[in-house]
Amino acid sequence: MNYRPFVHPHDLHLMMRARHGSLLLLILLLCMLLAACGGDEEPTPTTTFIPAAEAPVSALPTAEAATSAAVASTATPVAATPAGIATLVSTPAATNSVATGAATTTTTQSGASTPVFTPLEAEDGGDCEIESSLDLVGYPNLEQRMGCATEPAVFDPIAINEFGDAEPTDRFMLWFSQEKTIYVLLPDGTYHTYEDTWVEGTDPTYPCNPLGGEEDSPPLPRRGFGKLWCSDPELQAVLGTVPREERLCQYAVLQRFQSGRLLACFEDATVRYFRILDDGTWDLQMQ
Repeated sequence: MNYRPFVHPHDLHLMMRARHGSLLLLILLLCMLLAACGGDEEPTPTTTFIPAAEAPVSALPTAEAATSAAVASTATPVAATPAGIATLVSTPAATNSVATGAATTTTTQSGASTPVFTPLEAEDGGDCEIESSLDLVGYPNLEQRMGCATEPAVFDPIAINEFGDAEPTDRFMLWFSQEKTIYVLLPDGTYHTYEDTWVEGTDPTYPCNPLGGEEDSPPLPRRGFGKLWCSDPELQAVLGTVPREERLCQYAVLQRFQSGRLLACFEDATVRYFRILDDGTWDLQMQ
């Protein structure tokens, strides 16, 4: 038979309160222990605000730095000039060459060959005081090749005569009526001038015929051309005979420029531009 001691209810209540207090004390001790162990955790960083007045000078952007940065962000890079580019240099013509625009080569001190452009052109006449004749606009690069006009154009009669058998021919006689002068244009690109001594009203033929035919048998030079041709055997040998008789240009325009004179001789559907330069040379362009 088991013996169970009698416990008074009041004593039982006191015992339960004591046990409850011990449990609360144990829980409190555990919480304090956990709080003490958490002290090794890394502290959370904080941000310190520095007023603008106390900020270091080096940390503040200057006006010059800001400008440089803006320029650097907007500037377009400039490409470097490639090395070895040859420069064309305009120089006056040193010879009586008819062809213009020919390139020759010269050697510099460094030993490199540099092309030199040697045209017969005068300087560009972009601001010319005297206008060139509108009848000369068909001549390409007029003012670049002739320079500025120095006199107004004249429209006096001009006679023309071809010589030789070549087509197109490279030798002419021109008669400028306002000057009473004959221009002999030779096949080597040079020209000579002669006074016209023929008198209007006299016999236009002369007693010379290198072909051995009749003295007045065409085609032979006539009038002032014929007199000059017959009086100079060297001209006969250089020029040869004429394929057709002399005639006046149907319409002639002559104007003086810085580098010489330009003549436009209109005949039917053909225009001959004679460039007669002050250096003693001539050339021809036909359209």
